[in-house]
Amino acid sequence: MKKIKCGNFIKNILAVVLIVFIFSGQTIAFARAGGGGSGSSNGSTSHASTSHSDSSSHRHWSTMRSTERPDFIDIIIIIGILILIIIFVPIIIRKVRLTKNKYKSISVIENLSKCDDHWNYDNLMKDIKDAFYMIQIAWRERNQELAKEYVSEYLYVKHKFKTEEMKLSKEKNILENTVLIDAIPIGLQDLGGIDKDYIWVHIKAKCRDYTINEETNKIIDEKSSTNDYFEEYWKFIRTEKRWVLDDIRQIDQIKDLDFFRIDAPNKYY
Repeated sequence: MKKIKCGNFIKNILAVVLIVFIFSGQTIAFARAGGGGSGSSNGSTSHASTSHSDSSSHRHWSTMRSTERPDFIDIIIIIGILILIIIFVPIIIRKVRLTKNKYKSISVIENLSKCDDHWNYDNLMKDIKDAFYMIQIAWRERNQELAKEYVSEYLYVKHKFKTEEMKLSKEKNILENTVLIDAIPIGLQDLGGIDKDYIWVHIKAKCRDYTINEETNKIIDEKSSTNDYFEEYWKFIRTEKRWVLDDIRQIDQIKDLDFFRIDAPNKYY
């Protein structure tokens, strides 16, 4: 399955830690500034009064330090909260944006289907589902001819080249128990005709994915020992017969969700 890229994550965590310690340092500095005393203008102040004043200042300083300075547990809690914010806020924003795109895309597809049968939602989803499973079979069998009518010429050549590489290396990619959980439209284009029409779909699926040496049948790369859940973005383009897969992008490849445009200028939204 996909490897998590942690470089940016670590940088974010270090930034959070730095911010926390800067603010905690400022808090201590403010406490020190408030603990200072002013000089006396009365030279006849008694030694006892001076001692009492020093004692009061010391107690005041101690109180300020104990009440103002965050302890280690407080810092850990603050860091933990900020880490959770860094992790989950982008996920929530992404989910909200994709959900918005989903409903807008479905609405546009429904309107497009009124004057163009190729945009019929049920037929579109059937083409996507058929392509998904046939592509998995072709990949497992290392025979891209099986999926040729379900992919574009560009993707067919790309997959065939990779398949031939695996054959030369005596490698065989095994995909077991593959299940398509959902295929959600999140972007599309219809400019009239068929040569420029496309749709982006958010694929949610699961499978067991590993590679074996075909001579020894030993596993040489086990990406998942069980059925692992995964998500990808798939782009389908329109042909005379059906919608075919033209591109696959990983989730971390699309940083800006504005990439998924909804462009059907001559149709009702």
